[in-house]
Amino acid sequence: MHSVLSCLVSDVIGPALIANDLVAAVAGELNHEGGVALREYVRGISLVVEALELQPGDRVLISPLAPSAYRHVFRSKRLVPVFADVNLEDACLNPMSVEKTISNNAALKALFVHAPLGRIPDMNSLESFGLPLVSDIGEALGATDGKCYIGSRGRYVILPMESHGIATAGGGTLVLASNKTALTALDTAARHLSADAFLPDLNASLGLVQWREYPHGLERRDIIAETYRRALMKGNHRTLTEGIGEARSVAFSFPVILSGSMNETIKYARNKGIEALPAFLGRMMDAYPEAEASCPKAKELTMSTVLFPLYPTLSKQSIQLVYKVLSTLP
Repeated sequence: MHSVLSCLVSDVIGPALIANDLVAAVAGELNHEGGVALREYVRGISLVVEALELQPGDRVLISPLAPSAYRHVFRSKRLVPVFADVNLEDACLNPMSVEKTISNNAALKALFVHAPLGRIPDMNSLESFGLPLVSDIGEALGATDGKCYIGSRGRYVILPMESHGIATAGGGTLVLASNKTALTALDTAARHLSADAFLPDLNASLGLVQWREYPHGLERRDIIAETYRRALMKGNHRTLTEGIGEARSVAFSFPVILSGSMNETIKYARNKGIEALPAFLGRMMDAYPEAEASCPKAKELTMSTVLFPLYPTLSKQSIQLVYKVLSTLP
């Protein structure tokens, strides 16, 4: 509150120094050269497309479970998405499916990697394919493969800081570049943007405080997620797997992979006062029938996975209620 109010009473509340400080802080922590802070998630994806110099008709590889924002950008830029399937265990891109897809699509220009619901893609394998790699860590800020943050991987990193994010600026998206060459291309692409495309300092002041505090929020999320996992073990359902060994996933939300009816589960939770939602509603697969046909595992997860509320400020009473619902799911 102090940070935001201080910004409000300052002379400048548009894009200025605090937004630059936010970019510098995040880029430094994730070991990137620099970047830009924008108002909109879609604008951030679009800017990456321009920095990569992708042209209409170019084919790019992406998960069918990636957010629908990519659909809007790809259609406006007339890019052709090519889909690889995911792992049933963690909903991340399956490297074997990616390899097969690449072998059948020699003209692919880029690989967009979305970390779903805080899970950890196999970045080593995905980087080995040689395509320019873009990492979207909006749902996995703080996740690590045991050696580094997954946000440290990729030519470009997209970090949405929307209201439901792990670290929020009340809206907006950071785009980070891994090296000087990538940053130069990003800055060149950003030159045509008007001033109102960039993140205002008012939002950045909130984002900067959230960035400093989000590790504490992750600890709270982990505690709640462990409580939920214990409840889920009492029934016949499961959640997505966590990282192996020293890898650490992030409890962005709490996904439950059902062994029964999704509609029945959602209705049961609602009757108990809990809002459970389809986990992958509004993803890329919804708009591309070919993704559903070629990615059966992604389709299976779409039809069987629901999300239960999990965020750091959940009250003890709410956590206990979700625990009871999870432990008695039909």
